[in-house]
Amino acid sequence: MKYCIYYIALSLCLFSCVDNDYLVDGGVSSGELGTDTFSFLQSHPQMDTLALLIERAGLIDEVNGEVTLFAPNNLSVKKYVDEILKGMRELDPEAEFTVNDIPKDTLDKYMGAYIFPGKITREDMSPEGDIMVALNGEERRISLEPREEYTAQLSSFPEYVYYTYKQGEEWDLWNNITDDELVQVRTSNLISTNGVVHVLQGNHILFNYKD
Repeated sequence: MKYCIYYIALSLCLFSCVDNDYLVDGGVSSGELGTDTFSFLQSHPQMDTLALLIERAGLIDEVNGEVTLFAPNNLSVKKYVDEILKGMRELDPEAEFTVNDIPKDTLDKYMGAYIFPGKITREDMSPEGDIMVALNGEERRISLEPREEYTAQLSSFPEYVYYTYKQGEEWDLWNNITDDELVQVRTSNLISTNGVVHVLQGNHILFNYKD
């Protein structure tokens, strides 16, 4: 019984001792969402801004198709808005910019990069990853990679899903990343009635924006 209590306490510690920036999607107790992808986003307090942007981009039907969504959460959207506003205020200290001011053509161009045809689950992924083409034609490497973490507590390395941007002319080797930018998935394998959702870490800036 003592050992059982110890392992329960250890598990709680491992999943709670994380920077607060990453505790933004809230998670779910079951991977089965019981609803379509867009309804899930609308109803989730840390994903509802993404639902608004998807609606403005005219992508509700696409998101509710047989697709996989790598979902930026509200913190990712806020970081994007803050970066845009910071640049604007360098020229005009009184400038204002909100999520409603994101141009429609920007949403049309970039929002589809988070949507991929078919249902892609952890079970379909490998450490070296696959180069996949998103709805807007951009490529991403999607992988499931082990990380040397919690080695004193776990008998095998934990595996994380990554959504990776190519930064040079060629893709880096998956086990020797020099330029490419990995975005870690915070919550993976959420199964909606139509597809799959993987929630990206909150430190990701929407559209991978860089000033």
